[in-house]
This record gives sequence, C-alpha cells and structure tokens, in this order.
Amino acid sequence: MDFNNLFGVEGKVVCVTGGGGGIGRGIAGAFVAGGARVYITSRSDLQEAADELAEEGPGECIPLRTDLSNDEEITALGRTLDEREGKLDVLVNNAALGGFIHRFGELPMAEWDAMTTVNLRAPFALTQTCLPLLRAAANSAVHASVINIASVDGVRIAGDNDWAYGMGKAGLIHLTRQLAGLAGNKHGREGGHNITFNAVAPGPFPGMLDRYLETEEGRAAVGAVTVSGRVGKPEDIGAACIYLASRAGSYVSGVLLPVDGGLLVGKRANS
Repeated sequence: MDFNNLFGVEGKVVCVTGGGGGIGRGIAGAFVAGGARVYITSRSDLQEAADELAEEGPGECIPLRTDLSNDEEITALGRTLDEREGKLDVLVNNAALGGFIHRFGELPMAEWDAMTTVNLRAPFALTQTCLPLLRAAANSAVHASVINIASVDGVRIAGDNDWAYGMGKAGLIHLTRQLAGLAGNKHGREGGHNITFNAVAPGPFPGMLDRYLETEEGRAAVGAVTVSGRVGKPEDIGAACIYLASRAGSYVSGVLLPVDGGLLVGKRANS
C-alpha cells in the first residue's frame, strides 16, 4: 500500500469561486498552503486577498474578477483558465448569496431570482464550462474534482425561513448527485470515470454569520447549536476540500460531507 503523499495537492490547478472571504478564503488558503496554484474569483477586487493568501505558500494565488450572474463572464472565466493552464484539477463552486430573510409572503421575487442564479444556476453553468478542462486534468492515475459548497440549510428546515437560500442549496446537493451518477455513464458525456463530484455542507462558520459573531455571547450562542460547541474555523472547511481533491478522496463521489460540528445531529436537529 502506498500511503505517501495521500493528501498532497502540490502542483494542482484550483479555482475557488468567492475565494476572497469567509469559507472561500479558508478553502483557497488550504490549497495554497498545500502548494497548489489557486485562482479565486469574485465580483469585487481580490488583489489584496490574493496577496495575503499567497503568504500561506508555497502555492500561488491569482485573482480573477468574475460576476457569476453573467453567462458571458462565466464563459470568459473558463476561457482564461484554458489559456493560462489548459486544465483544471479542482473546481470549488463556493460563491453564494445569503442573508435575505423575509416572511413567506414578503419575499421579493427579485431576491429569489438573484439568489438562485448565483447559488444554483452559476455552479451548473461553470461546471459545464470547465468540464473540458477537468477532463484534460483527469486520468487513471489522478482524478479531477468538483466540490460544491452547499449548506446544512439544504438538508434541514432552517428556523429563520431562508426560503431561496435553503432551496438553492438543496438543489445544489441534488445536482452534485446527478453529476456523480452520470459521470460513469458510458452512454453520456457529462463527466468521466476520473472526475469526482461531491458536496460539502458547512454549518456555522464566519462569513455569512458575522452579524451573529461580533460578541462573545453571540459566538457562544451559535456554537451551542453544534455538538462541538464552537463555530467552524477556516482549516475545518479547507481540510475537507483537500481530502476530496487529493488522492485520499479519489474513491469518493456523489457524497454530501457535512462540516458542521455535529449540528445536524445536535440540539437544533432534535428541537
């Protein structure tokens, strides 16, 4: 058995959407620390974030400004990755909109459309665009990986009535399973035997929950809904993605991996 470099990602080409902050930054930082060349995307300027992430070295971090609600920009992102690299080892569909909380009868449909466009439609479109690059990276010895960042709110019914957010994340989980199931279909062209498709369901992490984490009391209250009793750390989410993208996770496809401190089996799940 060869257990050497089981979790290695050195030299891999990685794209993390929404990689400038929150969970995405933790994911990008883990790959940079592992020696990968990481492209991070956002609608805003990412140069400062990329410079800071590059200090995690020995890998690299390159910013690419992209609006994932725009099909032309998704196509342009794929073209840029093709021109610069000619392959893509890991695609992490992390960018998402959240924080829009309304009563059922008060949710503006414009917000529904905005959230589902970025949180569900964009991962589908970007995976479709990058599929040739993923195929170029994958072979019988090394797999390529698509990791969709979902949420525990795609599994449970959240208490804050996040209608569009939870629906979009549930759809992303189902899309992940569809892609994994079709990847090995000899009659289809959706994927390939050497590309894995998995989803990660984060629980409470800094980022979208920052408004609840500004005080020690707030952090304690958020952590209390988990079995672990704490809020997630960047390395928690980064480690999960390294596992799925490395040789250690090469035989794992179509799964939903909760990284939630036990939230789904804890107090909130049973309340």
